[in-house]
Amino acid sequence: MSFLKRMIKKGIGEGIEKAVGEAVSKVVEPKATELANKAAKHIEEASKPAVAETKKTFSGLEEAFSNLERAAQGYATEAAKNIKICPECGKPANAEVKFCQDCGAKLPEKTVAEGAVCPKCGKQNAIGTKFCQDCGEKLPQAIEEENAQMQRDNDVLTKEWAEYLPEYPVWDQGGNRFNIEQYDTEIFSFTACFDGSYVDAKEAVRQYRETLKSAGFTQAGQYPSEEHLYKMVGEKCYHADTEHCFESNSDCPAIGFSVGEPTGGFNYVKPEPKKKTSILDLFK
Repeated sequence: MSFLKRMIKKGIGEGIEKAVGEAVSKVVEPKATELANKAAKHIEEASKPAVAETKKTFSGLEEAFSNLERAAQGYATEAAKNIKICPECGKPANAEVKFCQDCGAKLPEKTVAEGAVCPKCGKQNAIGTKFCQDCGEKLPQAIEEENAQMQRDNDVLTKEWAEYLPEYPVWDQGGNRFNIEQYDTEIFSFTACFDGSYVDAKEAVRQYRETLKSAGFTQAGQYPSEEHLYKMVGEKCYHADTEHCFESNSDCPAIGFSVGEPTGGFNYVKPEPKKKTSILDLFK
């Protein structure tokens, strides 16, 4: 495959991905490949005129490339008329299916394309658009996604928190796209996203440290730190780690939760310094 053909195929693939997201782009991929091959053939044939027409040729190429994304979006919209996306696992399904075949979740009533039709003016917007391009009305798909995300966030802070992190105060510092991930039997992380605002994320973590302190968590061990707070509950020592929460993402802090005492133990007491002695002390 020539470099030009690869670039055209890449352009169409990215256009579809931008238009409908990864789940739908996989369904559309076979047609995208066919479209890329046809476009490559026409553009390569158009790029063979004499040197005197070089400027005209590149002008034509520029126009052809600028049309790739529109062509991809047009086909994606047509294909999306028969596609639903599972709100739980993100897998695509045919329009007539009511429940996801992968996870069993109830599928949306509307197809992906129907979700991009403006309820106010009736315009069929490009797939993935949140607001109508003609009148600015929020589209059904955007509303449905927001509601689904709110429900997922609520489930994390109620059902999942009660199951995995009952010893810790529930997060109530804002954000969205909450997630609890389990790494081992008693090692978890909780993530909250703040949509590009590191300042808001940092302040939320600071506030949560205060919430932990109000719930009885405290600095402990040989090297006490406000970023590592501990609480003894019976025989177990529960630990909240906010030191490393911004290492992966500046606006989505991941707070670590684990069971284990700090260096030196929870009740570590700094030894008294040894008293200096002199030879005269031997005769006292």
